[in-house]
Amino acid sequence: MEQGQANQLVNKFVVSLTEGKILGYVTDINVEVEGNQFYFILKMKSLENLSRGEFHPSMFSSENKLKIKPTDIVNVGPDVIILGDGKVPPLREVERLAQIAEEYNSLVKELELKEREIERLKEENKNLEREIEELRRKLKRLQIIEDDFGHLKEQLLKQEGQLEMAREYIKLLEGLRHDIDAMKANIETLMSGYIEDTVRRIVNEELNARGLKKTIL
Repeated sequence: MEQGQANQLVNKFVVSLTEGKILGYVTDINVEVEGNQFYFILKMKSLENLSRGEFHPSMFSSENKLKIKPTDIVNVGPDVIILGDGKVPPLREVERLAQIAEEYNSLVKELELKEREIERLKEENKNLEREIEELRRKLKRLQIIEDDFGHLKEQLLKQEGQLEMAREYIKLLEGLRHDIDAMKANIETLMSGYIEDTVRRIVNEELNARGLKKTIL
């Protein structure tokens, strides 16, 4: 900073942010160089008895000097020089931090919303898992029923085959019965004829024996 710019620090109050108090009122300033580093030597009057809430000449005590680095200055206003002793960032950084804090709070709120959404999805997932488990149990029961149905179908097909065989056997028996009936009829016819011939022969023999004529049938 040039000497002309350094003179802009004169006739201003000096406020320390780190100490939280007014250090004094600058009456003069010098620049001191040590190696590659230069310093401001602030000549200022200290303030006392500020508790009354107003400024008056009796507040200013003897003058003293304050040696600061340019980096110690946070901001220079029309009435006040704000010092941070290298520990407080410039106001633009503070503003940036405030912006970051606002963005952080916004992100926190968004994360909270997402967490609630995640909790809702977790609850839905639990419900879906319960439904899936119930469907699995139903599917297992259906598989058992399907297996039973397959076994029953197999038995029915087997019984149906046996029934078909029984039907064929019945047809065979009915055919045999027809043949038996025919044979029976034939036998009855033959027996009837044989008996009739036998009777005729016996009668004829008896008539012959008595000298009678043969029976005409």
